[in-house]
Amino acid sequence: MNNRAFTLNQIKLHAIWALIGALSALVLTLIFNATGLTSLESFQGPESRLYSISNETAILIMVYCFATPLVEEILFRFFLFNFLNRHIKRAAIAIILTAALFGIYHLHPVQALYGFLMGLIITYSYYRHRTLSIPLVVHITANAFALVYTLL
Repeated sequence: MNNRAFTLNQIKLHAIWALIGALSALVLTLIFNATGLTSLESFQGPESRLYSISNETAILIMVYCFATPLVEEILFRFFLFNFLNRHIKRAAIAIILTAALFGIYHLHPVQALYGFLMGLIITYSYYRHRTLSIPLVVHITANAFALVYTLL
């Protein structure tokens, strides 16, 4: 019985963080649209290259909603955050630095800002729960929202 309750609690926790990921992506998208950031070339360029991977929606979903978040979470949260947190010994600074590097990694100014802000949320979720599954869920839902928004 306890094992089942733990599983239900974990499912609820992951669902809450999935909602946080989706709502964060929605709010940032609305703010970026309202401020005109999404009309800048630095945003339009990468968005227009979305189909350079594939015209197949299933492949785009696999790449943007599963493969990319998995690789980025291992790289940025598991390796980079843990390294920074271990050496700096101040979680807040390690979270900010990890998020900043995550933003810079996206290479385009608008996406860098978006990546930094989402990186703060995702990295905090990893710090808070010390498991990759939660930031992975946040990342997947944020990317899924962004992909659906882009495809519509």
